Amino acid sequence: MDILAYFKKIYDQVPDWVQTMHNYVPNALEYYTKLRNEIMVDGALSKKDKELILVGINAARRYEKSMIFHTKGAIDSGATMEELVETLTPCILSRGIPAWLEGVKAIDYARKYMKRDENVSTNESIETSNERFDTVEEAVEYFKNEADGVELDWVKKLKNEAEHALLHYGQLRKNILRDGHLSRKMKEFILVGINVSERYEKGVEIHVNSAKKLGATNQELAEVALVGLLTAGIPAWFEITTFIK
Repeated sequence: MDILAYFKKIYDQVPDWVQTMHNYVPNALEYYTKLRNEIMVDGALSKKDKELILVGINAARRYEKSMIFHTKGAIDSGATMEELVETLTPCILSRGIPAWLEGVKAIDYARKYMKRDENVSTNESIETSNERFDTVEEAVEYFKNEADGVELDWVKKLKNEAEHALLHYGQLRKNILRDGHLSRKMKEFILVGINVSERYEKGVEIHVNSAKKLGATNQELAEVALVGLLTAGIPAWFEITTFIK
């Protein structure tokens, strides 16, 4: 395999990091390329889904260069603008507005790459949810349902100390994690990917459990973690092993 030609085909150029690794540790580049080829293929998850998960992980980690590379990969694999946007909104729940600000760069890149007019809305075919929480108690009940009937300690504390924050965060979470251009299960996979990459075990547990309720298999979750391994290293794989035995 001509490795430099391989990466040039993917990225329309030979990235600096590839060229430098080729110059100094070519065997390592060869092994990395083989690993990448094993991971970034259709399996329990499609290649498109894996590219989108990497877009979300890198937006959450605020790593623009890799995020843009995988935005291109997702589009080349058939992702739509609407799917890309719904990949990025769950990042707000996990890593806040800075992740969205990073994700906007992916949207801007995608519009140029797809030659899409900036004035065209990305919400053409999805109905806006009219369900809203009118009371804090409704938000508390939502989180209890999400946690299999358990009122979580952090929810109790937020209710007691900042009930309006709980109300509005619950509404935001409910609207972002509904089925849309991406399924809720796919959004949970993105959140699993972010949390294995950031080595946040509690976040991994929450979103693995949510994904399993939606029918996710251990094979799918293993592939999410392998995708995380590409951008965050072996520790991302360590984080999933407790939950897929």
